[in-house]
Amino acid sequence: MNSTQLRELAKVTADTLQGYLRDTEDWKTSKKTKDVLVEHKHSAIAGNEHGYLYRAQCEFNCSKDILFKYMYPIGGAESELRKKWDKDISDLQLVEKIAPDLSVNMVRTNSAAMGMIYPREYVDLVFEICDDDVMSCNAVSIDCPAQPSNPKFVRGWNHPCGFFCHDIPGHPGRAKFVLIVQTDIKGNLPRSLVDSAIPGAVAGLCNNLRQILKKDGYLTR
Repeated sequence: MNSTQLRELAKVTADTLQGYLRDTEDWKTSKKTKDVLVEHKHSAIAGNEHGYLYRAQCEFNCSKDILFKYMYPIGGAESELRKKWDKDISDLQLVEKIAPDLSVNMVRTNSAAMGMIYPREYVDLVFEICDDDVMSCNAVSIDCPAQPSNPKFVRGWNHPCGFFCHDIPGHPGRAKFVLIVQTDIKGNLPRSLVDSAIPGAVAGLCNNLRQILKKDGYLTR
């Protein structure tokens, strides 16, 4: 795809994620703790009808800018902070910078579920949208001939996914974090194993984010 086609795909992906944010129907609770709510529903994406769409929500007593900085998923110097605390990620690489807000990125993960889930890699188109109220990364996997599969990893596929950091009206210095996960990890794994592992992994990411923010002194209380 050329840059114009990639830009159009990015806009469609962002619109899809906005729909997931507004959607209030048929969500079921996957995992709920004091700080995190993880919900799921059947994916409506063609080719992923047997998979699930996951949405995690939590709030933090810090600015949305800090949340975005710690979650930043694009390979390069700015991603070193994400790799520092997110133990599920083994590598982040910037494949191509198409525009200041649009890039192709590769992420590699560690094994999961006590080694039963082999390390994965994903090549995603990532679209950053930042304004006064919301900062977001909107992503979807693409075929990328310039980044062939590594035989040490299983090449997975992310359907529209991403995260949002936004201010909470009436609560200065407090931000809401919403994470959207919709992935086909590929490989020959029982669907039940994948479905049971993802909610815990999503909640774990939110909890690990909270821990590093506390450690680094960014949470006000």
